[in-house]
Amino acid sequence: MSIFFQQGFWHFLQAPAHIIVLLGLGLLLGQQAGRALRSGLAVFVLALLAGLLLTQVFTPGWKHDIVLLILAVSMGGLLAVRLELPLWVVGLLAAVAGILIGIDSAPSLIPGMKSMKTYAALAGSALSASLAVLLLALPALPLRKLLDGIILRVLGSWVVASALMVLALMFAPR
Repeated sequence: MSIFFQQGFWHFLQAPAHIIVLLGLGLLLGQQAGRALRSGLAVFVLALLAGLLLTQVFTPGWKHDIVLLILAVSMGGLLAVRLELPLWVVGLLAAVAGILIGIDSAPSLIPGMKSMKTYAALAGSALSASLAVLLLALPALPLRKLLDGIILRVLGSWVVASALMVLALMFAPR
């Protein structure tokens, strides 16, 4: 069962859209700091758990990656312009990111596989995504004051550029 937990834990590294969204959200929460950081992280974890549990009920037929990358572009843009966001905007961004990453993290279902193995994979996904956002937000806290936050603003522009590059590659003819 630990193999399924490990597969879930490392799942987010297999999807570029997940990496970019987690990077953007973590840095954005760190840039906002204080109450927005705590609230945004809590909303993200709850929405992620809801999205992961939704994978057991249904699987939407649309591409999550495109919506995730558009979300990453908006979070990177907000990072780059360095606005003080209202709590509800931070919560909304965290909730949308959590639900979409959760729904897109469904483990491969093998006929006859026990449900505990599925839940172990979901638990691994939940833990890794939550840790990724937290571990990106914590170093962003001191960076928000360093050089008037220019480092976070540059990283925000890189999030935008990375998301747009992945989007372009998704639509490129093969």
